[in-house]
Amino acid sequence: MAGASSLVGKLETEVEIKASAEKFHHMIAGRPHHVSKATPGKIQGCELHEGDWGKVGSIVIWNYVHGKST
Repeated sequence: MAGASSLVGKLETEVEIKASAEKFHHMIAGRPHHVSKATPGKIQGCELHEGDWGKVGSIVIWNYVHGKST
């Protein structure tokens, strides 16, 4: 049986948001787990793997839909 594989890379997209830059930065930097509430069809959630929420160098694992959204 083959070992588990993982995908590593960069994903970029453009999304129109209805919030100020300050509010968006506050959510992404300090409360990334709220992103799934704001975009339920695209972002399924995230987990803190290492470090602290909102701290530089922390590792966050994102679960998202790529391609067709629900």
